Amino acid sequence: MGQRTLLVTLLLLSAFLLPFMVEDSLENTTSSLDEPAQPAFSSSNYSVSPSEGWTTGGQTLTITGTGFLDMAFKNVTSDGEAYTWTTTTANYVTKSGLSPTVAVDSNGTVHIVHVNWDTDQLWHSTLTGGSWNHDFIANCYGCRHTDMVVDSNDNLHVAYYLKQESTTGYLYYAFYNGTDWTTQSLQNNIQNDQVRIALDANDRPHISYSRSGYLCNGAMLKYHDGSSWATQTLDTSNTYVGCDSSIAIDSQGFVHVTYRNHNNMDQMIVSNVSGQWQKYTVDGGSGVGYYSGMTVDHDDNLHILYRTNSAGGQYKYATGYSGTSWSKTASSGSNTNFRMMTDDLGNIHGSLYDGSNVRHQMMMPGQSWQTSTVDSAGDVGRYNDIFVDHNNMIHIAYYDSTNELLKYANKSTGMYLKKEITVDFGAYGMVTGTVVDDTTIVVETPSAGSVAETVNLSLWGADGTQTDLGLSFLFIAPDDLDMDGFLNPDDDCPNVAGTSTIDRDGCPDTDGDGYSDENDDFPNNPSEWQDTDGDGVGDNSDLFPNDSGEWMDSDGDGAGDNGDAFPYDASETMDSDNDGVGDNADMFPYNSFEYLDSDGDGVGDNSDAFPFDANETMDSDGDGYGDNADVFPNDSSEWLDSDGDGIGDNSDSYPFINNFLDSDGDSIPDLQDAFPNDMTQWMDSDGDGYGDNATGNSPDAFVNLASQWSDVDGDGYGDNWGNASWNDLRSPSSVGEYAEGALMADFCPQVAGNSTAAGFFGCADDDGDGVPNMFEIEDIPLDSDGDGIPDEFDECPDTPLGTLININGCELTINDDGTVDLPEDSFFSGELVQTIGWGAIILTLLTLLQTNAAAAILPDAFRWVQVFRRNTKMTKEEVNELTYLQSLVQAYFQEPENLHDELRALKADLTARFTNNEIKKETREKINVLINDLLTSSDEDLLHIAHSDAYFGLVDTLSPEERTELLNEKVAMGETGATPSAPAADATASSPKGPPTGPSANLNGEINPEDGFEWLEHPAGSGTWYMRQRQGEAWTKWDN
Repeated sequence: MGQRTLLVTLLLLSAFLLPFMVEDSLENTTSSLDEPAQPAFSSSNYSVSPSEGWTTGGQTLTITGTGFLDMAFKNVTSDGEAYTWTTTTANYVTKSGLSPTVAVDSNGTVHIVHVNWDTDQLWHSTLTGGSWNHDFIANCYGCRHTDMVVDSNDNLHVAYYLKQESTTGYLYYAFYNGTDWTTQSLQNNIQNDQVRIALDANDRPHISYSRSGYLCNGAMLKYHDGSSWATQTLDTSNTYVGCDSSIAIDSQGFVHVTYRNHNNMDQMIVSNVSGQWQKYTVDGGSGVGYYSGMTVDHDDNLHILYRTNSAGGQYKYATGYSGTSWSKTASSGSNTNFRMMTDDLGNIHGSLYDGSNVRHQMMMPGQSWQTSTVDSAGDVGRYNDIFVDHNNMIHIAYYDSTNELLKYANKSTGMYLKKEITVDFGAYGMVTGTVVDDTTIVVETPSAGSVAETVNLSLWGADGTQTDLGLSFLFIAPDDLDMDGFLNPDDDCPNVAGTSTIDRDGCPDTDGDGYSDENDDFPNNPSEWQDTDGDGVGDNSDLFPNDSGEWMDSDGDGAGDNGDAFPYDASETMDSDNDGVGDNADMFPYNSFEYLDSDGDGVGDNSDAFPFDANETMDSDGDGYGDNADVFPNDSSEWLDSDGDGIGDNSDSYPFINNFLDSDGDSIPDLQDAFPNDMTQWMDSDGDGYGDNATGNSPDAFVNLASQWSDVDGDGYGDNWGNASWNDLRSPSSVGEYAEGALMADFCPQVAGNSTAAGFFGCADDDGDGVPNMFEIEDIPLDSDGDGIPDEFDECPDTPLGTLININGCELTINDDGTVDLPEDSFFSGELVQTIGWGAIILTLLTLLQTNAAAAILPDAFRWVQVFRRNTKMTKEEVNELTYLQSLVQAYFQEPENLHDELRALKADLTARFTNNEIKKETREKINVLINDLLTSSDEDLLHIAHSDAYFGLVDTLSPEERTELLNEKVAMGETGATPSAPAADATASSPKGPPTGPSANLNGEINPEDGFEWLEHPAGSGTWYMRQRQGEAWTKWDN
């Protein structure tokens, strides 16, 4: 027994010391009995370190991954320490610390904003590194009710009351960005009462306050919507509502404001939880709602502390949610000025004033309030505020009324959140691990007895769900140091794990064939372990185990692969000519250049130009066509002549047509003959199907014009036409045909002619002006002196312009008495009338009225009698173009943009027609002058021009003497009060009195060509005239 104990002891000792002695020669050796040095094991998402340990258990493992906090069992637990309050004076300046509010940023800096009521100033005190610093914020007359919050960027937001009158003041907001303070007034006319602030998830401030009035006059909310401040009226149901408000915002973003309805003595709350602002009663009818404080916990439950007005002192605690029932508890005492907060662990905290001391209350989830006195030295805490930081440290700022100073107290809550999780080691049981953070778990291994075994690790979360980590842990037994299943005394390699069993036990056997690697000729091949002939091939697979030169016969023909010319072809072993083809299959076994004759023509495929064609063996010109079938065996560019004309198909442009064939015998080969079957025609230059030979069949009269081939009347213009509008003018029996786009079309195809105007070619034009006779306008007789009497009837054709003439065109004589002797004086009496008759006399009078003399003395109302006068100073061409231009202006003068487009188009058309010799240069220039003038005319000018024949020269013009005389008349009429532009009317008529009855806009009047206005006498014969610029407009009365 003693010997076995000694043996085991020696073995254990050697196992402990051996790794240090043979560290460089052995692998996978444990470093100690207490801590096996093994690498960590990891999966894709999780890892464990170390990944192996003793079966005795108690080894610390670290598991890493993600999501561990969500899996953990969480319990708020006391650390068991007894903490006390530490109180200090934060500011020794007299009368500082009134209405203090406190917050702590993420760096642990304590911020207190408070009022010095002696200097009426707002101050900012900070505690950093154990020292207080104090910074001035703003002058602040009568400031009270400060409240502060810190946002996610460590910026400070402060709301407070600034006094205006005894009970009325302003709502102010201050913002600190870490460097500077800014303040702004948000609202006037607020009550000197509690002001509270809260932040939503976007760090936007929301401030509750009450509107000014006796005992408050409305519960109000001021909030920032991301761009500006907005106001929400919460409750104005009576004149005593809104005092002692407090605010909280839950995790869903809903806002809750609690306050007192003094009229009913109720504790109220208002919220937008329903989607709109609604009021709810928290506690009713018992004189409640004083000094309220409110906070919201992690489950969105609201907690409110408030005081009642009952005799003897009483305060209440209520918990619930807006729109649901509330649980309320009453406690005796004189506690007031409640401030509340929820810490990171979900504990509810409150600071309060009990009448002389500042006190702290804390309630853990599911438990009751725990109360402690913070400071009792004098009258302290009348004004107080509380904040709990992320390290569960409580901070209270309060006012020392006895010494009139700012004081500060802090204390740890002694609470922490215990996070644990169950780690499953399979058959060896479950143990509790500690969740350090979301990525780390620390756990100790359980005892596994004495059997070495690998187990899979998994976790059990608080929700009862198992999570497989994909990790394994190896338990190591001390009596089998290399853990290979062979106990140390029986293991031929006790310090190196192995599985060999044939030649040695427990030694490395890489290929698992039972032979240890040391004695295995093939340690990595489980099917081999011996090589008798030493050729590197194991005996098990060597077909020639005693022949070091052979070991394989791939094709099974009995010849080793090394000596077999075709080791993978059982039908071949020899290749006498070394051409790579076995003698058995080689048709030329002793000719290394040949071995196959595919077409059986006796010529080996390598020498045969056509190895698969028994009819061909040679290709002299190398064109790929055998000499036997090649029509051109020595010309590599040709091998076929399909049309037998001696020219190879490749060079023959027409390989299937004899190049020398002439079907119609006109000496022109068919390939070059446009009419191969008509010996009278062979060319067609314009490709219209009609031959160029004028003496041949169907000759082309226009050899270079594809749209024309016939000219019946021989005038040089083709019988075909391209203008579709001519189709109705041609009868089926007429010559020519419609050909789209046809040029040189003859408008008179069966009558020779020389006309060229406007596309009307080939018609008779006797005067040679390009216009066909059929379109000619009778010439206007020549009147050299412009007196209106044609030269052929004018006895005095050279009468000076403006001369008063008689019917024969000669000058009239003016008597001394101013009368004129007219031959016509005797014309209407005596035998003359009886001889020639009244018809001749009337004709003579009409002729006289056409003269310039008559034009000079006729009033405008009788100019119509000159119907037979003609202006002979313009050509017919000019009259036509001017008439069209006037029509264009009359059609578009009310649409200037369209008019300008039409004028520009006309200008381009004139140029084209002038280029084609369709109009004269003088005509084009004259019309262009008017077009340029019209393009720059105003809308008002266009209105006058459109209705003025005189502008376009389509009525007689006045001589200089006539214009002077007319001007004198207008001046004279102006001096007497007449209006020249008005139509003739009774000069003595006056405007009617009283409200006028104007004509309808639908009535039409007459256009006065001199002023361009439209005039209307209404009612007819009344002497009352109306005018307007355009038809359709309202009439305007003319006051003469």
